[in-house]
Amino acid sequence: MIVAVGPAEGPEATSGRVARPGAGGVVSRLALIERLGAAARMTVVSGPPGSGKTVLLRSWVGEAGLTERAAWVSAGREERDPQRFWLSVLGALRETAPGSALVRPLTAAPGLDGWAIAERLLADLAPLADRIWLVIDDVHELGPDTLRQLELLVMRAPPGLRFALATPP
Repeated sequence: MIVAVGPAEGPEATSGRVARPGAGGVVSRLALIERLGAAARMTVVSGPPGSGKTVLLRSWVGEAGLTERAAWVSAGREERDPQRFWLSVLGALRETAPGSALVRPLTAAPGLDGWAIAERLLADLAPLADRIWLVIDDVHELGPDTLRQLELLVMRAPPGLRFALATPP
């Protein structure tokens, strides 16, 4: 599923945006949050820079009560290195309730290959019985090798692992 982010529309829109009381100025996009909650295995949130993709995903994780089941990775330019990215993914998954029991710790080492890390992660998550959401913000920053490794994870991951990716169009 693809969720496009832009100015608020429809019955929620008042001057283009709605902020709930106590939300600290955060725009409530209930229709988008509902779509994220009903999402399939893979959801791509797409919108121009500054459109609220990150805020939408963080709001969804909080409002849906997924804080202990969502692994958050912000992909920056430094994540073009596959080892660094995958160590971030492993660390984020280990912070989730189900992942803490399944994902084995791993430390950086020369020659540690991103493909080997992805394969190991697949083996660690094979017995996953609960749901975990892997949220990758700015997925467009990943290098081509890392994107291919992520594709492998998406294709072979257990059914309980769900993906939410944020990227510009």
